[in-house]
Amino acid sequence: MSFAPVHAVDIETRGGPKIKSEDGNFEIGFNARAHLDVHSFNRDRENTEFPLFGSQLPSDEERSGFNWRRTYTTLTGKIYGLNFKFENDFAAGSFPSSLRETWISTKLGPGQITLGQFKPYRGMEELASSNEITMMERPSTSSTGIYAGRQFLIGLGYKGIIADKLGYAADVMSLANAGTPYEGISYGGRVFWVPFAKEGDTLHFGVSYSVDDPSPKSLPARIVDIYGGRRGISKSLGIAGASARLSGANSQSTFAAEAAYAIGPVTLQGEYANAKLDNTHSVGGAQKNSHVQAFYVQASWFVTGERTIYKKERGAFGKPKPISRWGALELAARYDLAENMAQGPGADPCRTRTSKCEVQVITLGANWYVREGLRFMLNYYLTEAEIGNAGSATPNRTDSPSVISFRTQMSF
Repeated sequence: MSFAPVHAVDIETRGGPKIKSEDGNFEIGFNARAHLDVHSFNRDRENTEFPLFGSQLPSDEERSGFNWRRTYTTLTGKIYGLNFKFENDFAAGSFPSSLRETWISTKLGPGQITLGQFKPYRGMEELASSNEITMMERPSTSSTGIYAGRQFLIGLGYKGIIADKLGYAADVMSLANAGTPYEGISYGGRVFWVPFAKEGDTLHFGVSYSVDDPSPKSLPARIVDIYGGRRGISKSLGIAGASARLSGANSQSTFAAEAAYAIGPVTLQGEYANAKLDNTHSVGGAQKNSHVQAFYVQASWFVTGERTIYKKERGAFGKPKPISRWGALELAARYDLAENMAQGPGADPCRTRTSKCEVQVITLGANWYVREGLRFMLNYYLTEAEIGNAGSATPNRTDSPSVISFRTQMSF
């Protein structure tokens, strides 16, 4: 015969099913999210003086319509101080490339150490949850642009916060995610300072730096800006190591700065990133690097009086619960620009044979938070891809489609 103690178990349903032991040593929770998007794409008008490009291409007609942007299931928990998370996106394709955050972590010294697949510690908007971003898509300073294809990587990270005001984080990762070879290396870090963080009165500053050094089989160091929403046009701004006279250097080093201020129902934020891509092109037989700059400025206003929540564990903003039974209404606007500054006559890192390589996007948004876990989003994109001129007698050439996107977002 044997005897063992029996511990009480608490079951919670608010915010998603969760089971917790009375002593706090065991906890497991289940969450899910579903983002259903619909797009209406207005192509740019054709110009008979030039070949078709961008939104004028016939295949772009297929971009309008419905698509499942995300269908996440997430399992989180804790076992005697060891935290874990397992997350899969069924809308992202086949397993294991559909895995998102999949890691274990524990407290080590003053901070927390994490091992597995997660987001490198980069910009503010990049680290915000997809359930809580203000616009339907992230700006060009994120993995939607300057860190293209490298949102989730596999490796080791450490983060913490000092005196509840100074946050820090560092990571060393393979330049790979689930389903790709564990080759190449990425390393970097982020520091942010929060002088004050009260509800409706939060000030945030931050900087980050990272180096992505790929191998032939790893994820590449490249910058791609997608304008007109995720179903819009993809514009390459440069690929490290693409020069015909490749010497082996093919890395990307990126410095970024961020600032945000939330005052009452209004939130203002912006980020700037400058990336150096090695050996993107050659001029006169010599290999040349590219410098790509990207930045955005964004403002949002809760018409119904809610105040944006600041999450210090991420150093990023979240969204409040509606204070009215009719829900919360948020209006927002963002200006976004990304440009390869090396592009010009005789230098062609963007492979367009033109004098300019720049994308600008103005996004206008409205969000209706019906209740906790249910949001409707409406975005209108005014976009312009500027490729300059192909010769002294050729006028500027732009591609300027407009897009309307609507999202039904559910989560628990």
